[in-house]
Amino acid sequence: APLALGGTMSQLIDNSADEELDDETKLKLATAAAIGLADLHNVSGDGIPSVTHGDLKNNQYMIVGIVGNHYRLGDFNRGRFLRKNRVTGLPCPYTIGKNDAKYRSPEEYRYDELTAKIDVWALGSTIYRILTGTTVWHGHKTKAVQKKIAKTNATPPLPEEYEDTENASPTTKLLIKVMYEMCFVADPEERSSAMEVAEYLKKEAKSLGVENLDVKVST
Repeated sequence: APLALGGTMSQLIDNSADEELDDETKLKLATAAAIGLADLHNVSGDGIPSVTHGDLKNNQYMIVGIVGNHYRLGDFNRGRFLRKNRVTGLPCPYTIGKNDAKYRSPEEYRYDELTAKIDVWALGSTIYRILTGTTVWHGHKTKAVQKKIAKTNATPPLPEEYEDTENASPTTKLLIKVMYEMCFVADPEERSSAMEVAEYLKKEAKSLGVENLDVKVST
């Protein structure tokens, strides 16, 4: 695509396979992914989601230009504008069919009514790839994973090298916490919002000394 002169976030991760991304880069990418989604959800400016992406993943973040610090979130073919309930002021749920792949939320694979929180689960899958370099449920059969998620609310297992969280770096611990305690939460009502994830990552990044979050995302 003309706007993706530098490729996509997926390609950046894949191209670094021989030399893993450093912690600061991982934290910047994860924070930028969260900020981009939060800005999309809050496009109306009132803190209530009015748009969903519906297909969030790393290759939807296109690198704009050749510097590599500006991403554009694209591919809205599964996106939805959310109408608001006139009484409560809250977004109305919606449905969508043909939920493929392995990075989606339990409610999508059950074909329940959906909210903007589906994007937050997918954000967890996006951060998972930033952290580990692999996609969620890598090596597992798609249909079996979909059934498992739908029936048991299963969350993607971490690669073996990331299981020892006690001795992990602060960035690794942070991203694992965000994934499993904020994004991969079975109940959509208990799952964090994109805005909450973005604000938490910005705050924690600052506490880790990463104040210049010079990676930005536009939609």
